Amino acid sequence: MNPHEAPVHRAAVGVLITDFQGRILLVSNPYRDALIQVGGMVEPGETLAEAAERETLEEIGLRIRVGRLLAVHHRIGRRADTMLYVFDTDPIDSATPLVLQEDEISGAYWLEPEEAVAQHTEVGRPRLAGALRARESGATVYLDRDRVIGG
Repeated sequence: MNPHEAPVHRAAVGVLITDFQGRILLVSNPYRDALIQVGGMVEPGETLAEAAERETLEEIGLRIRVGRLLAVHHRIGRRADTMLYVFDTDPIDSATPLVLQEDEISGAYWLEPEEAVAQHTEVGRPRLAGALRARESGATVYLDRDRVIGG
């Protein structure tokens, strides 16, 4: 890396959506084998919270307000590092109709926490587990690659 170049970090967001029974909402998409949380990349001029709320509306048709920041995950990439931020939100009724974004979301599933972590993408499992731990402890979790610090 050229010492005069600024480092490149991408920002992405996820939302920990649960129902009143404590089950977690994960979604599938056509280009991944495993499940993921609702979320996506932060667009220019958008705050992290705005991105999380926009992605939730776009992907599953829900208008939500995000709550506290649960987890921050720094992942090293080949071209750019990614900072992933997971926000909490109030529980919703699992019977709430979801409108899935046709080109990006192929299914939505309510899973028990342990199953949700197991079904998540390999790189996202520590982040989801950390977010769950942060929700219980009240402390934000930081993941340095996959090493959990705090919570």
